Amino acid sequence: MIQKIHKVIILLVLSVFLFEGNCYAQGIGHYKGDESKLYAETKQFTQFVKRFNNEEDMNGQPYPTGSYKFRELSMRKKYLEVLFDSENASLTKKLKKDFIDDVTNSKAPKFIEKRQGGYFAQVETRYLYKGKNINVTLYLRLQADSLGYKWAIFDVYSDVLQGIHKNDTSKKNFLHPMSHEIDFMNLHRAFRDPNEIEDYGVNGYKMDYLSVLFYLAKSGDLTFVTVNKVKFHIFQISGWYFSVEKFERDSYNSGWMISQLMPLKNEDMEVWTQHILQKDK
Repeated sequence: MIQKIHKVIILLVLSVFLFEGNCYAQGIGHYKGDESKLYAETKQFTQFVKRFNNEEDMNGQPYPTGSYKFRELSMRKKYLEVLFDSENASLTKKLKKDFIDDVTNSKAPKFIEKRQGGYFAQVETRYLYKGKNINVTLYLRLQADSLGYKWAIFDVYSDVLQGIHKNDTSKKNFLHPMSHEIDFMNLHRAFRDPNEIEDYGVNGYKMDYLSVLFYLAKSGDLTFVTVNKVKFHIFQISGWYFSVEKFERDSYNSGWMISQLMPLKNEDMEVWTQHILQKDK
């Protein structure tokens, strides 16, 4: 009798274990058994663009060629309403409504065109520089290539890299105007103190930190470690600027979403771009 009871208990335990295992297998990650959240989540930036433009259905399937649903405005408005970070208080109802009304205007709707420029990626990375961890921000944009398009680094920012060279515009050291008469033999002064070498550059000289990054990587002083975060800056929609970031949450409001939104005049675009590139520091 006791042996039968033990067998029953063992079978019950195994049944529970197998049931839980199957439930876990049916789910993905922390979405156990609730795949509707997966459909709600915008899992990739490309999917964000497709939903922004209403180029796919609620299950992530592209609309058939020639379908009237492709970029249809009423469904597009519903998509746009859930593409905002709901936890950001600065994204007010009025601001979002003004934006949605503008981009879905029936007379002149606005879409994100992936191959027309007007946006770039900000990639927060970590490197080892002379044995120490440093943060480096890379800025990349799509550019045409012989085989199509590719992402290319066009700028870089790092407190450490920028700190290598001083930003003091008041030059104290110089080469005498008659230096040519001694065959510029006094150039040794320019390279005597590395901390003052910028003094000998032409007025208005600006350091190309992308070249610095490449040089340090080639010399072995700088080693790539990992990517920490990615953010997209969108200037393509006339009259607006917005950023897109990925949010990891166990909710419908997760994935790639609009994290910042502001009206932007065309004449202010360059100033705001320079601010994002941290050129105003």
